[in-house]
Amino acid sequence: MPKVTNDPASLIRIGTFTDELEWLHLWGTDEDIDAEFNSVCRTIWGYTLDDFDDDCLSKADHDWLDELTARRAYRFAAENGYDLGDYANGEIVSDWWGFTWMIVAEKRGLLIPEQRALAWKKHDERLLTRENLAGVIRNVRD
Repeated sequence: MPKVTNDPASLIRIGTFTDELEWLHLWGTDEDIDAEFNSVCRTIWGYTLDDFDDDCLSKADHDWLDELTARRAYRFAAENGYDLGDYANGEIVSDWWGFTWMIVAEKRGLLIPEQRALAWKKHDERLLTRENLAGVIRNVRD
């Protein structure tokens, strides 16, 4: 069984990146929250949830994520080098579940340019099946 690091100072404290995100959970729109969540993910990992195809995760991973509790997420994150604590509010970061998805994706090797390209290709193909849609224009980040 993996062990929580003996050096808590070496963990990446996700909460240090989420001040704006926490504020938006109180006062922002869903679109604002999504944009800021993606911004935090890009800052930490260089990727977002949209940059990998969750079909690449095993059924066991999906089952585990579906039954995830905040306590288990916190421990899993610590075992993998991350801290989900929100020490400003004395809690866990609001989007702990999404950040845990990112940690799982990183652990499974899905946060790579090839996976990003495949995920966006699949997304674009779904969009192109819509009536009255001629093409997809995307800003390229990398």
